[in-house]
Amino acid sequence: MGEEGPGPELHSGCLDGLRSLFEGPPWPCPGALIPFQAPGTAHPSPATPSGDPSMEEHLAVMYERLRQELPNLFLHSHDYTLYSSDVEFINEILNIRTKGRTWYILSLTLCRFLAWNYFAQLRLEVLQLTRHPENWTLQARWRLVGLPIHLLFLRFYKRDKEELYRTYDAYSTFYLNSNGLICRHRLDKLMPSHSPPTPVKKLLVGALVALGLSEPEPNLQLCSKD
Repeated sequence: MGEEGPGPELHSGCLDGLRSLFEGPPWPCPGALIPFQAPGTAHPSPATPSGDPSMEEHLAVMYERLRQELPNLFLHSHDYTLYSSDVEFINEILNIRTKGRTWYILSLTLCRFLAWNYFAQLRLEVLQLTRHPENWTLQARWRLVGLPIHLLFLRFYKRDKEELYRTYDAYSTFYLNSNGLICRHRLDKLMPSHSPPTPVKKLLVGALVALGLSEPEPNLQLCSKD
């Protein structure tokens, strides 16, 4: 058998083309890369200018607007012009994190839908609303008071349904940007608040004790020995 001849040779133009694939400038990234952040990590507060007198005014204006808007959050249409277009919503109740005003509107709509499908009657009480110029935030502690639908069906025979109501406390933190708009809303988990026994129930227990139909609770007394 004869020796095989050398393979096909590449001319200089082809070599330059292949070399350009590896030595050329890097390809531009199609979009800005977002650094990965594991769930559950702390979220730094948005940067806001300190010592700006206009921010004091922004806090005062937003305080008044939230004071009027929050009590009607589940009753009437909410004013979403209070929020920036890239507002971030951190909902620790449903474990939801969104960014953008459109997603924020959808998230609040979902919360309202779930609330009105669980409660037959519902109201929101703002317990405390405070301003914090040190980090340009407004913090609201509010309470959700509602009558669950299943309790209404199970105890339909009760005339006084006051004891059927359930209350849940929540905590919201609103962060403002340099334009005075809310750029982040953090909602902490709801905590059920246990209301003390009603006076009617206390009176009924006292009457049963007086009639001898119920044993009174023993009182613990510390007696010193003589």
